[in-house]
Amino acid sequence: MMRRRDFVAIGAAAWWPARALAAGARVRLAYVRSWPSGDLATLIAAQILRRDLHCQVELISTEAGPMWAAVAGGRADATLTAWLPTTHRVYWERYRHKLVDLGPVTSGTWLGLAVPGYVPLDSIEQLEAHHARFGDRIVGIEAGTGVMINTREAIKAYGLRDLSLLTSSTAAMHVQLRRAIARKHWIVITAWKPLGIWARFDLKPLRDPRQVYGQAGHIDTVIHPALQQQQPRVARLLSQMRVPIEDVQAMMVELDKGKSPDEVTGAWIAAHRAQIGAWVKAAGA
Repeated sequence: MMRRRDFVAIGAAAWWPARALAAGARVRLAYVRSWPSGDLATLIAAQILRRDLHCQVELISTEAGPMWAAVAGGRADATLTAWLPTTHRVYWERYRHKLVDLGPVTSGTWLGLAVPGYVPLDSIEQLEAHHARFGDRIVGIEAGTGVMINTREAIKAYGLRDLSLLTSSTAAMHVQLRRAIARKHWIVITAWKPLGIWARFDLKPLRDPRQVYGQAGHIDTVIHPALQQQQPRVARLLSQMRVPIEDVQAMMVELDKGKSPDEVTGAWIAAHRAQIGAWVKAAGA
């Protein structure tokens, strides 16, 4: 049984054309709603599947661990939010024999710790000596996420004995960051790219000489093997999808300006119809 499982079935009146609801393949996409990087790619995939393959799409919003467990257990068909090879390494190693990785949907990801540009530090190694200036804490996000798992490892690897990791949420982390910057307070946060805060604030990624967080990575589409057997066109389409990291961050900025997810993803789809047409054609081959 998944924790905090939240099913979101998007109806035609709210999101997609009525013709897309014609009887067809049912596809269940799992994602973490609080991560716009995965949210956007997932909504783009959902719209393409509905409009071009006439699938019935169910979106399953949950957390990182349950998301992986849902796809591995067949309770979801796919996720476009698999941060590899480092961030979600623990989940991939646990479930890889039950999954198929279709490759990256977005490349060039990064994760680690970051501080505002006015903080005169450059490396994770320097944090312990200034722990009091940071209020003896690292401001984190949801507990089960890869960046939180890696940060607990970083605390050990760098001997950050006087810094505790605060578990909160991505939204709460954004609020604390905004308040700290407004007051010029020192703050260290768990961070990653793509993420809209890089466009909103002057932030500095801290060097990770011990490579706890790994090198630049990618966000992959991972599916349950049954999807390839039962719905090969869907699997082929998902394997074709590519959303560049620059596009993801640009869409996140638009979200920060108050635009809705369907506005933002709809605009991206409209601007890439030729490319999407090639994906659909390849899926039907």
